[in-house]
Amino acid sequence: MIESREALASQAESDVMACIGCNDCMLACPLPQAKLVTIAELNSAVHLPVIANPRVADFVMACTQCRQCVPACPADLSRADMVLFNKMKVEDRVPNFALMLQVGARVLPSGWTLDALAERVAAVPLFASAERTDLRALLLKATLRQLAPGEILCKESEFYDRLCVVLGGALEQSIRGPGGRKVPILVLGESSFFGEMAVMSDQPEPYTAQAMAPTLVLELPKAAVHRLMSTSAAFKATMDELYRRRALWTYARTPSVLNALPEQAIGELLEKADLRTLKAGEAILREGATPTDAYLVRTGFLRVSRRVTPQAMPGQPGVTGPRAQAEDRALVYFREGDLFGLVGLLMGEKHSPFSVTATTRSEVIRIPGAHLFQVLGRYPQARAMLEGGAQNAERVARENTFMPAPAQQGKPGTQLAMSAEVLVEKGLAAGHEVVVVDQNRCVNCQNCVDACGRRHKYSRLHLWGLQVENFLFPTACRHCDDPVCLLCSVNGIVRLPSGEI
Repeated sequence: MIESREALASQAESDVMACIGCNDCMLACPLPQAKLVTIAELNSAVHLPVIANPRVADFVMACTQCRQCVPACPADLSRADMVLFNKMKVEDRVPNFALMLQVGARVLPSGWTLDALAERVAAVPLFASAERTDLRALLLKATLRQLAPGEILCKESEFYDRLCVVLGGALEQSIRGPGGRKVPILVLGESSFFGEMAVMSDQPEPYTAQAMAPTLVLELPKAAVHRLMSTSAAFKATMDELYRRRALWTYARTPSVLNALPEQAIGELLEKADLRTLKAGEAILREGATPTDAYLVRTGFLRVSRRVTPQAMPGQPGVTGPRAQAEDRALVYFREGDLFGLVGLLMGEKHSPFSVTATTRSEVIRIPGAHLFQVLGRYPQARAMLEGGAQNAERVARENTFMPAPAQQGKPGTQLAMSAEVLVEKGLAAGHEVVVVDQNRCVNCQNCVDACGRRHKYSRLHLWGLQVENFLFPTACRHCDDPVCLLCSVNGIVRLPSGEI
């Protein structure tokens, strides 16, 4: 935690030195508290061990880090680090106070104080590496909830979006079996927890959680957990490792190219595998590099591209030879369940014929090549199964007849690449529900817009947005796999348990 706070302090001090003191950021801030504070006072607070000015303390605690101030800054600074650093100093000085308890629709005294609960949470192994001051800040955003025997906390396949810790009593996790029959899976006792997969990757809960006895739980919102991860490197490492192990365990039991292998072979393959999380634009395999590992796509979309030189149309001049500028062309896209990199390993390729780059936040399971060959040596029948799945995924990427598009057209070389580029690069493929209007048939009567308005009291549909040939993709919620809009700092965009945003 000390290293994280020192790094944050260094960044905040650097921002203060770059600030020109124009106060435009405070004028752009939508908070009413911003009218009572100047940027000079906030900059000065960075160098103070304790923030005594009540107006500054009130502002930094009210700040949601929405970043409205960034576009207004002539120096193009983000004051989020400075505000967070000042907020941590204010939170460290919050006096001990009595916490409230949620019991159904009622709010009652809990019998817990902030410091006492911080001591109790510190005894939970998951939080053992976190500093006490960080835990106090975490609990300022938490909810204590008392459940009656039989009361359901969350349901299978619904979104809960919280990390839940059992402080007393017990929760039973179950799933719906054939005919709707309840199938018990696991009992969570004191100091147990669940919800880490939802907090880390926006997934619905796989099980129903129901109280078996009077049960006290601590609910930690996603934003608060991510805040603790940003201020405590040790806690972040614990959460990342926990997520990695559970994600691999879950993937091994879901339909994929691995399902054709014996269960023991799958276990051995994943034994030394690791989970890599890629940001949009991050490359995991580059054209010309020597393949060393095989990869399984767990979530997201990855672009497969190749460097090509544009060609002129027949009978038209064009730049050729050494002066021709090569450019990346999208060939195909890998998505959940695709296996790539294996063909190059099996063929002993020295240079990869294509690059693979994440177009969205993606997760891939990396299987080291040396370990892969050891496992395949023990299971000879598994080699043909894996090779078949890998060749199917890489077929288009390795197509020898790929022709680059003429220079003046600037379009991908195949209709497949064009379709995939539109769907993935524009964010359409990441959605679960996409509205498409065929404008060859649409007469622009606006009846659909009016009907939407009657249903929701105001129309959520407007007939403008991305245009691809005769198809219009109106700007509307697509219920994406990774809905970044839920990061709204003022909680103005929320997701219902049903998944509706």
